[in-house]
Amino acid sequence: MKVDDPARTNGNASVSPMTKMKIALGLVLVVILAFVWVRWGPGSWEVQITGTTGDGREVQYRIETVYAGTADTLIFKNVDAGFAPPYFKFDSADLQSVANRVTRECPQEAVIVNGYGLRIPFLDMFPNAVSIEAPERCKKAPSDQGEGEVTGTG
Repeated sequence: MKVDDPARTNGNASVSPMTKMKIALGLVLVVILAFVWVRWGPGSWEVQITGTTGDGREVQYRIETVYAGTADTLIFKNVDAGFAPPYFKFDSADLQSVANRVTRECPQEAVIVNGYGLRIPFLDMFPNAVSIEAPERCKKAPSDQGEGEVTGTG
């Protein structure tokens, strides 16, 4: 051992370039995985559905909500994810119909909206709704509940 070796005189062992590269690669991988999880990881929100917009063609479907028991709004987009894993969503029109019925039949009822993504206003990003957990009475059409039935005249 040389006395004038700078790595040994301070009592610090030098870190090899390969070790530094492994550490940097590990940190980059952790950041990427965290971003992917935050962006596409699943989430659930307890909300009250206040309205729906869009026709699914010209205007993207949206589900307008407020956090249950508050006035804080949260807007969901409702688009098909297609074959993008892990959601494979192809039923945005059906989900929009459920949201419309919940809005009409149970406007004050808190429901769970499952989805993925974040609401970042300055990037115009909305979480994508995947399913709605609501009481069955809120999901049924009025004719299924005995309301609005047509009676014969005669």
